[in-house]
Amino acid sequence: MSGGKVYLAHLLPQLARLAAGHELIVLHNGDLAGVEAAVANAAPAAQLRLRRVEGLAATNRVWIGKAIVKLVWRLVVFPWHLWRLQPDVLFSNAGYAPGWLPRHTRLVLALHNSMPLRAELIADERSTLRRWRLRLLRWLMGRAARRSAATIVFSHDTRQRVRASFGITENTLAVVHHGIDWGAAERAQPLDEGVLRRFGLTRPYLLFVSQFHRYKNLGTLVAAFAQVHVLHPTLQLALVGDQADADYWREIETQIVALGLADNILQVPGCARAELLHVYRGALAFVHPSLAETCSFPLLEALALGVPVAAARMSALPEIAGEAALYFDPYDVAELAAVLERLVVDEALRVELCKQAIARTQMFSWEAAARQTLAVLEGVGPRTKCGSI
Repeated sequence: MSGGKVYLAHLLPQLARLAAGHELIVLHNGDLAGVEAAVANAAPAAQLRLRRVEGLAATNRVWIGKAIVKLVWRLVVFPWHLWRLQPDVLFSNAGYAPGWLPRHTRLVLALHNSMPLRAELIADERSTLRRWRLRLLRWLMGRAARRSAATIVFSHDTRQRVRASFGITENTLAVVHHGIDWGAAERAQPLDEGVLRRFGLTRPYLLFVSQFHRYKNLGTLVAAFAQVHVLHPTLQLALVGDQADADYWREIETQIVALGLADNILQVPGCARAELLHVYRGALAFVHPSLAETCSFPLLEALALGVPVAAARMSALPEIAGEAALYFDPYDVAELAAVLERLVVDEALRVELCKQAIARTQMFSWEAAARQTLAVLEGVGPRTKCGSI
């Protein structure tokens, strides 16, 4: 699941439980299957309803045309739903606002995507269509942030970038970190090695989990792994995620073959969450070389399961992992290779990082995230005096 879906799947049941006295209506296009049951279990009498809107983008397949269809729908079609519903507050999880709002509706944004805030990463995109889409998203985000009564961001790093990019004042930006649902019970489960064998993970392996976009920086990871592989020829690298940018993945495949690593680097095109838990737990270490993140779910998941972490010294990753990770310059192949080598050979280091990771995730709670989110929504609503967020 993409980060935005994971966010809603965990936040909405908490809001259903906490938001007594409010009516919450969630419009979606079929990508929140299963959330209805979680909402009902959390608070059977809650005034939170999910309404499915059928459309061309109602598919889980990741492709740029789907993103464009959804963008047009939110800008042009969504205002008619707002006119019919007349909400007091619109909470936009898309990071931008529809083209028109009812006069009394207050806007609250959630900015998940930090890529539009990074002009240098937009310029690195090879696809002209992707570059123009990101530039359009940047313009839409800025326009919406200036119109919003409040904007929720998921790290202090993102808040600083939003302020610098759009000139937004501090008192309209609220930092609400994500929660994490895995913990002691998941860490206590016996490792299912049958799951690992099904994915070809039969030897010690390093792990990457995310959708495959250019800014995820897989090329640097593969190049660093090639250096470590010379010293540890049986070591594997598991890349778990959807090929969101097919052209970029073809570049990575070409790089893997050219380095002679086709038998050591495995691409797992997504797996059920129950299986992913075992893939995390079986790894020697989790590697996060991304150049742009807000509050990364894969990073939180790895920390919660006590997996040693190596993360890029960039964006919000140090803010989230704190002292519970080893850091590297994401543009420096040699430095990343040295960090990976330390993790492979130093068992005592891995044990210590495991302890620190588990302790770090005590800071992240979905209940706390929901309470903070609800406070922002209530703060801009009609029943209370508007003030600083």
